Amino acid sequence: MSSRTNLTREDWIDAAQSVLVKSGVDAVRVDTLAKELNITRGSFYYHFKSRGELLEGILGSWRARATEDVIQHLRNAKTSPHHQLQRLLELPFHGQTAREAAAIELGIRAWARRDTKARQAIDEVDRHRLSYIESLLMHGINDEGEARDRAYLIYAYQISLSLLHSDDTPQERLERNARMSRILIPEQDLLLV
Repeated sequence: MSSRTNLTREDWIDAAQSVLVKSGVDAVRVDTLAKELNITRGSFYYHFKSRGELLEGILGSWRARATEDVIQHLRNAKTSPHHQLQRLLELPFHGQTAREAAAIELGIRAWARRDTKARQAIDEVDRHRLSYIESLLMHGINDEGEARDRAYLIYAYQISLSLLHSDDTPQERLERNARMSRILIPEQDLLLV
């Protein structure tokens, strides 16, 4: 941030996501955020009409960063469906960025257990992600049911990586991921062009 008086809408959303991760959605309050950002509440109301609009902003930002941007980046790489799936499975191993993304994802999923709008956002994102994975698998699997089931397994594996704590070394995690990649997306099933 260049100046505390020039906070953007995204600065408020980022601060709110940080509070969501640390303390849950109930702690995402205008007063709390203003105090944390060391600024008056007036800046908040310049960007948002209400706390509800901020919460919608959190969901929209998460959807864009954790789904739309990722899929767009993978598609723009113009690589084979197999390679895109491998890159997708590698995402949880991208250091601090991956840990932060996983923490936000877990915070939103916890929020969604008791909030309809958050639940709808989760459901939409899950459907979109699964559809993308299934579309990649359909390049080499002629059975739509099998592609759907395998997409679900790949997605469940990926989500589980953010839930499970492991004492494995980074190298051991990468080696396990390589083995899982071979199990979940065998090369012979996908066209490599």
